Order: sequence, then C-alpha cells, then structure tokens
Amino acid sequence: MDMRPLFKMHATACQALSSEHRLAIMYGLKEGERRVTDIADDLGISVHNVSQHLRILRQALLVKTRKEGQTVYYSIANPKFMEACGLMRQALLEEHQAAGTALHAAAGVFDPVAALYGSGVDADHDSVDGHAPIDGHTLVNSHTVVNA
Repeated sequence: MDMRPLFKMHATACQALSSEHRLAIMYGLKEGERRVTDIADDLGISVHNVSQHLRILRQALLVKTRKEGQTVYYSIANPKFMEACGLMRQALLEEHQAAGTALHAAAGVFDPVAALYGSGVDADHDSVDGHAPIDGHTLVNSHTVVNA
C-alpha cells in the first residue's frame, strides 16, 4: 500500500498544529465545543485571529463545526488528535527532565496554555502541594520537573 497520501495528510495536520495559538485552541476545545468569542477571550487574542487559526485547523480536519442559529460552535473532530498532542507534551516533558532543562525556559516567552489557564501547566489534574501536574509530572518551579 502506498503510504504517501497518508503521510501528506499527517504532514498537513502537523503543519496546522505548528502554531502555539492553534495548540492552545485545540487544548481549550478538549472539554467540549466553544464559540470563537469564548476562545478569543480565553487566549486574549482577537476574534479575527482566532477565526483564522480555526480555519486552518478545520481545513486540516482537526476541528469541526456545528451551527445553531447565527452561532458557530467548534469542537475537536476526533479525540485521538488530543491523545496524540498529550503524548507529544508528555514526551517533551520527559526529554526536558532527562536533559535537566527548565520547561519554561525551553518553551520561550509566550505560553498560550498559560494564557488560557493562568499557568504554564496542564489543567487536567488537581494541584499537588500547590504545583499542578502535567501528564504525570509536577512542575515544582520553573527549573524542576518531577514525577507525580
């Protein structure tokens, strides 16, 4: 079987996810469908900018829409996309931990997940000793990640 068409679709999906804003949008949609205005408010970016990012995600078949009257709701097209993103975050944390590098330093200046949830960590888990875990790891400070 010729895998090239599938590799092309995979590359297109990865390109669509190559933006911090689009990753934050996907992360924000994992709990359910949202309106463009809600996403823009959460990320602190313009509705126009969010709409452009959602268009790219939709073209890559990563998100889908549902219209109710004049309101358009966006949601994740397939939960496996979020599983794949979660695995990538987990692997990145493990590699940074193994290399002894700081998660925040490696992430750069803008952290859209922090903008969305008020911290640089995954909001899926309860905090442990005031530090929220990320996919099985706990950020103790900006320089240390430990296993949760």
